[in-house]
Amino acid sequence: MRLKAVPLVFLIVLIASLPAMALDSRALADYAESPMAIAWRERDTIYVAVVNEYTSRYLYRIEIYNAQRRDVLAQREVLVPGKSILIESFESRDLRYTPYPIKEVGIYAEFYGRRIKIQDHSMFVVQDYLIPANASFTVEVDLEGIQRGASSGRIMVDNEYTLFYNRPRGKISVSYEPGLYYYHSNIIEYQPPGLTLTMRAPYLRNVDVLSFEVRHRPTGVWREEAFPGPVFIVYGSEYAVLDNTGGVRSSSGSSSPDGEWVTR
Repeated sequence: MRLKAVPLVFLIVLIASLPAMALDSRALADYAESPMAIAWRERDTIYVAVVNEYTSRYLYRIEIYNAQRRDVLAQREVLVPGKSILIESFESRDLRYTPYPIKEVGIYAEFYGRRIKIQDHSMFVVQDYLIPANASFTVEVDLEGIQRGASSGRIMVDNEYTLFYNRPRGKISVSYEPGLYYYHSNIIEYQPPGLTLTMRAPYLRNVDVLSFEVRHRPTGVWREEAFPGPVFIVYGSEYAVLDNTGGVRSSSGSSSPDGEWVTR
């Protein structure tokens, strides 16, 4: 059995910040406005989740832009049932060649629409961006990336996550692995230190967006560097999640055959 030892030279201190320092809810406004939507990137694939908060089906248009915002690289119309969240994916073959990075997605419903940023969090590892109400989920943090070469300082995690529409908040639990392990003989095993954040989504009947913030302050520096966390969609039991990338998930356990609920 191996025992963990206190790191010899690892001086970073992990503390929970005051609730007043939490992520400003205005930072979530772009994703929370109607139609509510988030977008994220996994390798060369862009995923978009669109929420239909109405009770009847609704037609939405999804457009992918490059950083210059001049050309539409890909466009798709989807018909989403009421009280549903649709996940669409755009692979590299769906996008026209562009010398500029792809950073935004346009979400349109009839004459109203807006653009949202594509989440590409190199500092965080996320298992799923759609979280059922009252469910636990974890986020892994890249400590070495946040340190940016600093040998000592502080990494501060929000004490609670932030929701845009709802008051309930939940505590963020911190689990820290130092990366050094001592055996009974003269052997020390080392690996990159790890930080895992565990949260439980609140009970909701509707839908909301959730996020948090991590900040870094190296020793001798008074200004903190902020790292906004990923933005998640939290959905209640009234909503079904329809995965148009190859599967169907539902918080209520119901499902629909492929092709009957979404058209392109």
